[in-house]
This record gives sequence, C-alpha cells and structure tokens, in this order.
Amino acid sequence: MSEENGNTATGILLGIVIGAAAGAALALLLAPATGEETRRRLGESARKLGGEGKRRFDDLKDAAGDRVSEVKEAVRAGRDAYRDARTTQKEPSMGS
Repeated sequence: MSEENGNTATGILLGIVIGAAAGAALALLLAPATGEETRRRLGESARKLGGEGKRRFDDLKDAAGDRVSEVKEAVRAGRDAYRDARTTQKEPSMGS
C-alpha cells in the first residue's frame, strides 16, 4: 500500500512540474513583449524548471535508493531465518 501511495505522489508531482512548465511557456509566448525579451524569459524559466526538475529527480533517486536498501535488508533477514530454520531441522533432537 505504501508503494502505491509513493507512485501516486510521484505521478502528481510530475504532473505539477509538467503543468508549470507548459503554463510558463504559454504565458511567456502569449504575453506582449519583444522577441529578445521573450527569449530571455523563456531561458530563465527553462533554467529554473531544469533546476527544480533535477532537484526532484535527485529526491526520487534517493528515495528509490532507500527502498532498495530496505528490500536488501529484508531479503538478507529472510535468508538468515531460512538458514536458521534449516539448521534447526538438521540437528538431532534430544529426546530420540
């Protein structure tokens, strides 16, 4: 269930970033300004959105790395529990 919430949050976040980029580009293109001014504004917006996108990507990458670590630890714990159970089954019982 937690993974589903993470995917939903990622989708919403991506939608917001894409919507903001599209809105900013349209606003700049439709606003009355000289070509030079419009190009300057588009460049500034692209740099800002690029920086924001990189920051969010890094956040998602870090979160994914955390998940990978959690899964590795769970697999390691399961493997150890399996080995312990197998070892316990192989040892002769005291009553026999």
